[in-house]
Amino acid sequence: MNPTRSGRRRLAAAAAIACLAIGVPTVALAASSGPHARASAPRCTQSDTYVWFALSPNGTAGPVYYPVEFTNIGTKACTLTGYPGVSAISATVHQIGSAASRVKAAVHTVTIRPGQTAHASLGVVDPGFLTGCHKAAADGLRVYPPNEKASQLVLNFSFEACKNKSVLTVFPVASGIGVP
Repeated sequence: MNPTRSGRRRLAAAAAIACLAIGVPTVALAASSGPHARASAPRCTQSDTYVWFALSPNGTAGPVYYPVEFTNIGTKACTLTGYPGVSAISATVHQIGSAASRVKAAVHTVTIRPGQTAHASLGVVDPGFLTGCHKAAADGLRVYPPNEKASQLVLNFSFEACKNKSVLTVFPVASGIGVP
């Protein structure tokens, strides 16, 4: 892949996301199908998916949920099925604690056209509620799109984590933008 082209695609995705953050509806909803439906588009890979974190929490007592967004920056539709891999990272990009545990929920195949976005809800538990937690400052997230071995870093999110446990839970990918 041409690195200049890839850089332009990521820049265009970042611009679209910036427009979204100020309320301009630039990203359409992704289509979703049932768990047993065949995917007509190929699986989304790390190279055609831009991962970003929406600082739009939802929650009260217990975990606070944030949408982890997956925008298709490729030129063709692709699909996501299942759970993303998510872990807390330090300022030196080392993993803190265990990776996010999966919340049991229905899994669907989500088709994302170019420029569209899907999301997964990420729960963050206050470590003060966890017995035996050895607290550590997390400076971001390492996110693997579902069924991918390559990750992306999301460095715009600081929170309290545990060195010896996970404070994260994750739901499967769902269609549409997770920002309310």
